[in-house]
Amino acid sequence: MLDAIAWPREVEDRFFAQGASALPEVSYEVDRDVMQARVLELQGVIATIDGDDPVAVWARASVGSTIDACRLVLALGTTEFYRISREIYGGARTRFHGTGERNIDLAEHLLDRLRVHGWDEARDAEPEELTDDDLAADLRARLARRFPSMKVEVVVDDDLTAKVIAGMSRVRIRRGATFLPWEAEGLWYHEVSTHVLTAQNGALQPEVPFLRAGGPRTTRTQEGLAVFSELFHHTLATPRMERLAQRVKLVDMAESGADFLDLYRHLVAHGSDARDAYLDAQRICRGGRVEGGAPFTKDAAYLAGLLDVQAFLSVVVRGGFRDELELLACGRIDLDDMHALALLRRAGVLRRPRFIPTWLKRWSTLVPEFAFRSFLSDLSLDPLREHYRSLIEFAASHLPPTQDPSA
Repeated sequence: MLDAIAWPREVEDRFFAQGASALPEVSYEVDRDVMQARVLELQGVIATIDGDDPVAVWARASVGSTIDACRLVLALGTTEFYRISREIYGGARTRFHGTGERNIDLAEHLLDRLRVHGWDEARDAEPEELTDDDLAADLRARLARRFPSMKVEVVVDDDLTAKVIAGMSRVRIRRGATFLPWEAEGLWYHEVSTHVLTAQNGALQPEVPFLRAGGPRTTRTQEGLAVFSELFHHTLATPRMERLAQRVKLVDMAESGADFLDLYRHLVAHGSDARDAYLDAQRICRGGRVEGGAPFTKDAAYLAGLLDVQAFLSVVVRGGFRDELELLACGRIDLDDMHALALLRRAGVLRRPRFIPTWLKRWSTLVPEFAFRSFLSDLSLDPLREHYRSLIEFAASHLPPTQDPSA
């Protein structure tokens, strides 16, 4: 489905050749007969799955997710595409389970907390960027060191629109792209150690190999796991988190009618590189309408997924349920599938995943972290804020030595 909605590289080249002043012209080619026949076939499969037990519910949802992908492709370039996208992924103003908070509220909270409030003499050295070939060599070296080994081809692609795309057995890197060191680290944990890993584990399941591709319904959990892996391994740098939050704001803007140029100019005005601004605006408009009002809302699900995964881990790790946690890596799954997967594991239908993500291998460090967080989450920080109020006020008003306070 993501391949079907991808914009060709020539659309990007034409946009900048025209001075980044005109809406991109995008068309989609769909074999509607094949896609509609696929939908009918899968609907027939769903009709054969009886029962209301967790496994039956999961099986119907899994087949239905493939139908959803087909529905999205059949609606490319229309307002209906947005309606289906929002049904599957949610939107910027979708509320979290059981709360009044929305995806956009979390994004705005993060952008405010990540903002630099004072001036500091201490700062990091300017990092040296990696080239496309540098990143490819780094990923290949990491794969060579991994045990058990995963067979993954790493290629530099001249036509790739995104900076990096990972499939089950191949990682493609955009020709000419550059990467900061933290970005390269994060890509390993996000793309390879999460997305590639879960796809390969799913493909290795003898009875349920379709877990290699869970369909759109698994996106929120899969992206949440991938971002959690970045966070756990301290590779989720401030610019990356800001970008994830900004993408939620872009979805919100597009849902409210902003077109591609509005999104692009918003990002440039907020300091984005022109090429990065194009790529992020494209993520929101692909598959929908560049004129606004009908975006692809997948990017509203990343932070929501991270929140889901953190909450899930807070409960399950605290209970010491290591076998159940391994189910997160057995394929492309949704958190709502866990009960059904646990039943299948106990019945011997589902096998333990061959490849375990690094954060889960570090069980002895994972448990203490969440044990401490469980106490901290119930602790009121208001007295501490009051205790350190004078320090915070001083730090926020501190000026560089060379700056005149009266200026």
